[in-house]
Amino acid sequence: MRRTRTSRPASEDGSERTRDRERTKAKIVLAATELFTKLGPTGASLDDISKKAGVQRGLIYHYFKTKDALFDQVLARPFTDFLESHLEFLRVGTLDVNGLCEATSGFFRFLARHPELVRLLGWVMAMRHALRDLPQLEITRALIARTLARIEEARAAGALRADVNPAHLLISIIDLSVAWFLTRDEWTEKLGWTERDAGQLDEERLAAILDLVRAAARPPAAG
Repeated sequence: MRRTRTSRPASEDGSERTRDRERTKAKIVLAATELFTKLGPTGASLDDISKKAGVQRGLIYHYFKTKDALFDQVLARPFTDFLESHLEFLRVGTLDVNGLCEATSGFFRFLARHPELVRLLGWVMAMRHALRDLPQLEITRALIARTLARIEEARAAGALRADVNPAHLLISIIDLSVAWFLTRDEWTEKLGWTERDAGQLDEERLAAILDLVRAAARPPAAG
């Protein structure tokens, strides 16, 4: 008696194909993330990425169309994480001097935990990649606007210096934090700190940034 072969339901086959596609895309993104982080978006070729991912180069075009589209996909997750870190400035109760220091510490330590994100941001800033096309930018603008409004509220209430500029204060905090992690290796070499613990150096740099925040934002003592 002949056995009839049991075929998979169409829906199961479709689900398997979907999983295969998602796995392939994930492999490409993982390989591209490693190479873009190390070599930058121009230094890493699609041939390098296809070899690293173990897929045909044509599949990269199939899923991402262009190299820029792949780079944007690689940047999307860490950039979202970067935006999440900005929420540190909104989570604290009041953005007075103590609140600013608390939020700055949270933001700085977030960057310390995500060196790959800092490197990708460094490549973006160095090459001025077309960030205007990233949907996350609108979220960034909204977060910054809310943060500036809260700093302004604290300033108007007398919790910060009356003449402090909220925008320049926020720019200084963010730029000082990001710049440290982009240039830490260079500075440790120049200053002869190569034998020192990186975590300790981070904490010392954070303390120096917080001193600057207090000096710039603290209102004068009464009397």
